Amino acid sequence: MSCKRLLLLHTALFLYLAIPFVCQGQCFPGQPTTAAYATGGSSPYIGDVLWLTWGTTNLSQIGAHPYGWHDRPLGNGSASYASIPLGSGRYLCVEAFISNLRDGGINSYAPGNWTGDYMDDLYNIGGTGSANDLVNGIRNTTVGGRASFTVTCRATLDGAPVRLAGLVLGDAESLHPNEYFNVIADGKWTIVELQKNLAVTDRTYDVSKTNEPGTSRQRINFLRGTNSNTAAVSFLAFNESAYGDGYEVSFDVTLKGEGLTALALGLLTINADGGDAPQSYGAPLHLFEGMVLTDDGIDVGQTVNLNTASYHPGALEYAASTYLGSTGPDADNGPLHSQDALGDDNAPVPSNEEDAWPSTYKQIYYEHHYMPGDILSIDIPYSGEANGYVTGWIDFNLNGTFDADEFVWTNAPANPNGIATLIWTVPQNRVIRNTYIRLRYGSNWSEVSSPINVATGGEVEDHLIHITFPVMTNPMLPSKVKPNSG
Repeated sequence: MSCKRLLLLHTALFLYLAIPFVCQGQCFPGQPTTAAYATGGSSPYIGDVLWLTWGTTNLSQIGAHPYGWHDRPLGNGSASYASIPLGSGRYLCVEAFISNLRDGGINSYAPGNWTGDYMDDLYNIGGTGSANDLVNGIRNTTVGGRASFTVTCRATLDGAPVRLAGLVLGDAESLHPNEYFNVIADGKWTIVELQKNLAVTDRTYDVSKTNEPGTSRQRINFLRGTNSNTAAVSFLAFNESAYGDGYEVSFDVTLKGEGLTALALGLLTINADGGDAPQSYGAPLHLFEGMVLTDDGIDVGQTVNLNTASYHPGALEYAASTYLGSTGPDADNGPLHSQDALGDDNAPVPSNEEDAWPSTYKQIYYEHHYMPGDILSIDIPYSGEANGYVTGWIDFNLNGTFDADEFVWTNAPANPNGIATLIWTVPQNRVIRNTYIRLRYGSNWSEVSSPINVATGGEVEDHLIHITFPVMTNPMLPSKVKPNSG
């Protein structure tokens, strides 16, 4: 308004909850944990971005402002917190705070509070426009004002420092032709998301990238905008040199309005595949092996108008090279426990991604395959670039857990089209009722030999097995078979 790069997963951060966990968190007693994933919007990356939210400063405010408080003053020490349950008693703790504020003031901002905004259409909580409760924006406070500041972020998992994978920057309040903002961080920027307005032909939406001399840091410059329902989102993959003590990362932000303008800041999450059997079976996680930010067509030193028919942004892709079945895992951005073990198949959209367990054994006739001493020999397809293991559990005694005596495993040599055969002997204590199986595949034995450990790479699949009885008939009922008239 007027007035292909691969990020390796080792020691990387996984943020595992798409629905915000908002309250006094396990991680930060006494602090409002308002940083949140969007729950609405058209973006394909809703489950990938943990948005830093601002303005809510104490627990007494969180009932009315659970995801930040719009148009509140921010300053040195203003902070955003997240306390995220990962299952099995594990918590990820994330904090970000502002420092070195100079040149002018800044306030919190909820995209959608100006009619020309589009960020709220991409990411929101509660709806678009003024209904959007996701306060992930920061704006200047005075008309035509400029402000600069530094944001520092860190994360821990069960108290141990972990690395944040990347940074997210969005145009939160449709940029005016005479406005700009930029962010400098230690990594490489990629435009991954864009809303164009090709009806606007007299204004450009210009972006450039420049490398900071003598450093490994890169600046992305949003130089000017159309001021009319355009928006762009950029992801940055951190360099190894970005991490300080405790894997802390910092980046520098500047924004300048013609009137007031805003940007949004978030953290790029590393996704994982999780189990979807009922909660009693635990919460295993397989951290995705890596992600690729594809080329966005903007070379360093080049200025590109994004608002053209010919421009196409890059994208975030996941590099799944070790998986079960015929298809690599999708991101399970939230607990997916379900009675039918289809939580993963049904999220984020219905699919048949979990297909390693043969369909012929989804239903087992107990007198043929489920009597004590019977052998269940199951061929499990997998794909892997390195030697690994396929492991499995069947809850024979139906006690709601996967026990040590229900565990089998086999080697899985490197093979893009491998078959691993798991063999169970049905025990005496088996219960003749529907039950659950868990399959895991990975290269680290200590990770996949447990039904609940966190693993790097690979996949977990849970399935419901139907144990069937013979069809019973009542001889006293008349038969529907016609008598032979011959």
